[in-house]
Amino acid sequence: MKYGKSPVYLGQFIVEDKEMMHYQYLPIKFPVTKKFYFYYDFFLEERLQQFLEIIRTAIEDFEKTFGADRLKESYIYLTAKRQYQRKDKFFNRAGYHSDGFMTDDINYIWCDKNPTVFNNSGFNLCKDDQLSLHQMKQQALKHNDHVYPVNSLLRLDQYSIHKVNEEIEEGLRTFVKISFSKDKYDLEGNSHNYELDYNWEMKPRNKSRNIPQTEIKK
Repeated sequence: MKYGKSPVYLGQFIVEDKEMMHYQYLPIKFPVTKKFYFYYDFFLEERLQQFLEIIRTAIEDFEKTFGADRLKESYIYLTAKRQYQRKDKFFNRAGYHSDGFMTDDINYIWCDKNPTVFNNSGFNLCKDDQLSLHQMKQQALKHNDHVYPVNSLLRLDQYSIHKVNEEIEEGLRTFVKISFSKDKYDLEGNSHNYELDYNWEMKPRNKSRNIPQTEIKK
C-alpha cells in the first residue's frame, strides 16, 4: 500500500473539558491473559472519564475493523493533552510523519482546535525511521494538504502521513490519541497508570523523533 492514505472519519464528538493536562501514552488496557477478563476492559482515573465516548467508539471501531482476537491481544494507550497553544509553540514536533511507521499499530486522534494536517501525495519511502522523515518533507505536495472539521475522530494507520497545523488559532487546545499496539510503549516520560499493576523498565528517549516502542521488527 502506498503512503499518503487519508484517515478514516468516525464522526464528531464534543468534550466539555476545562482542566489543563498532559498524559503521554498512558496504558489503559493490557493484552488479555486470563479467561475471566473481558477483552474490552480498560482502566481510567476519574479525571479522564470525560473521554469515555471517544475511547469506546475507538474500541468498537477497532474490533469491527480488525477483529476481537486482535483487540484481545493489544495494548491500548491514551494520550490526552489540554494546553495553551501559541503560534510559536506547537503541541508536537513540526513536520510530516507517520504514527506507527513500519508497524501495524492503529491510532485514533481527536482535537477541538487547530486540526491535524494530512497529505495524500503519493509517497515513496524507505524503511529508515529518520531518513523517511526527510523523504516525506521532500515529496509532500502542498496542494494535497487537507484537514477535517474540529471534534472529528479519525482512524490512522502507518500510511496516513500528517503534521501539526502551523496556521493556528492561539488558545487552549485539547488533543486526544488512542493507540492500539501489540508492543509495550516503554520510553521514559510516558505516563504511568496507577489503576493497573505493572512495573516496566522504561528506556531512554533519543533527541530525535521517537517511535513509542524501543524495538520494532523491520
